[in-house]
Amino acid sequence: MHMDTVKQTLLDIAGRERICDERETLRAYSRDQSFSPARMPDFVVFPETVDEIQRIVRLANATRTPVIPYSSGLNFHGAALPDHGGIILNLSRINRILELNEANLFVIIEPGVTYAQLQQKLMEKNYRVMIPFGAAPARSVLSSYLERDPVMAAASFEYGNYLILDTELVLPDGEIFRTGLWASGGKAGGALGPVRNDVFRLWTGAQGTLGIMTKMALHINPFIRQRKVFFISFHELAEAVEPVKTIQRRQIGTECFLLNRFNMAALLSSEWTVPDHFPVRPGPSQSFETLKALLPPWLLTICINGSPRHPEEKIAYEERALRETCASLNIELMDRLPGAHGFDRIILEE
Repeated sequence: MHMDTVKQTLLDIAGRERICDERETLRAYSRDQSFSPARMPDFVVFPETVDEIQRIVRLANATRTPVIPYSSGLNFHGAALPDHGGIILNLSRINRILELNEANLFVIIEPGVTYAQLQQKLMEKNYRVMIPFGAAPARSVLSSYLERDPVMAAASFEYGNYLILDTELVLPDGEIFRTGLWASGGKAGGALGPVRNDVFRLWTGAQGTLGIMTKMALHINPFIRQRKVFFISFHELAEAVEPVKTIQRRQIGTECFLLNRFNMAALLSSEWTVPDHFPVRPGPSQSFETLKALLPPWLLTICINGSPRHPEEKIAYEERALRETCASLNIELMDRLPGAHGFDRIILEE
């Protein structure tokens, strides 16, 4: 009787076409790309407005029905699987880019906006958003930022934390809550940037347990085409610790990260793709095995980006600083990776 009441109310809110409770559909939502065991929801609903989200959350609150926000379906750690059944809110249809503010360098997005969609829009005006290395083009930007992907990939931990500006959420009781300048009735973003906005960090990493985010203002940067990439190889991970610390202390480069030979071979092999579902049986790949044997055990990649003004000068002085650092540590700096044709191009295109 409880679920019959929930279903009828959901029908009143969203209509028959946007509610699924057929077993095959529910089974598709019971697992993701992680190794988490499958768990079936009771309903999948496709809201199209914030008001519908509020009404569904109020229903869930009143009937003590679990509700799980879901965006792109690209989840690698079971975040959108229903532990105790309930309602999956598929937010993929709420996918507008609401504002691109060039004066104050921010963009406002809804949860269904993907990296591919947003970056295409930004590139029309020659801007970029911070995208973690290797992020799937179809991944929800809002979910990715909430799950702290860019924090871990950012040029600095502080920089990664403050890419999110103002936010709008539906709280567990269905009320709207806003952070940043929105909280005081002002416009999003603004010249003050993220001032009075730290409260949004309550929701990062919370996987929808403290509310459903419906809007997010994100910091953007001018897209700089001039950039240069360098590599340092290591036989052991321990050898890389001091060089990474020294380079990052001096704030050389915009990107600085380590990859092992498995990751590099996967990036370079034309036979390797990300599976649609996990787990999968391992498949043979001659090119992958050949590359893995040729590549160094560990590779540090440093990418130096130019600036909006005098980009060549910025690249030149950071390159000098990088070469000085490598000379002082007695390590070799390379602008090409032997045995890995095109790896520098792959990195630069990312």
